[in-house]
Amino acid sequence: LRAEAQPGFEGLQCLSSPYDGAQTTQERQIRTLVEWLRAALAPYPPLRELMEVDPPEICVAERLFGIQAYYEPENHRMVLRETLSPALMGAIAVHELRHVHQARLGACPNPDLSMDATARVTLAMEADASAVSLAIAWELRARGEPATWDALAAWPSHTVLAQAFETEILESHDIALATGAAFAAWYDIDWLRESYYVAACSAYLDREDETHALPR
Repeated sequence: LRAEAQPGFEGLQCLSSPYDGAQTTQERQIRTLVEWLRAALAPYPPLRELMEVDPPEICVAERLFGIQAYYEPENHRMVLRETLSPALMGAIAVHELRHVHQARLGACPNPDLSMDATARVTLAMEADASAVSLAIAWELRARGEPATWDALAAWPSHTVLAQAFETEILESHDIALATGAAFAAWYDIDWLRESYYVAACSAYLDREDETHALPR
């Protein structure tokens, strides 16, 4: 989920469902991503259906600040960095679709929560999306498509998570336990946990300023 404002978009281009009519290079990039997502998510009905029932608008941006992608629940829009490799863009798109799924389930922080509780929910949602994307990437690897897993395992924020996942699944052969291991490992990465906590608190204070809401 978006944890901080993203002013000064450069080269933002979007494509809405049914993702037809792609004309520019960026729009064709989005269309290719959508085709990959539909195939990759075929075994996972809850996520696959997101691409069929009220699918999000998908955008690519020439420049994002400090992040690779985010999901805007208020606009039902996913934004990804245009320059990501195809494998990493696919992996991150799965991560963001998990956020879309979380929003549909009502898992997003309630406005009545305190700043600390809002931040803790945000951390849990990030850990969950990271773990789920690794589980899907592992199963893609098992089906002979290792690129998504390799991209996540090499990504600095996910290397430790991938190691935790792989260690557990090779020992237990249980996808749920391995996903749980990756979820737990997310919290062990101090810089990742702290950066999301600070960003979530900053966004909370920004919303308070904008809405003049009283602290809860």
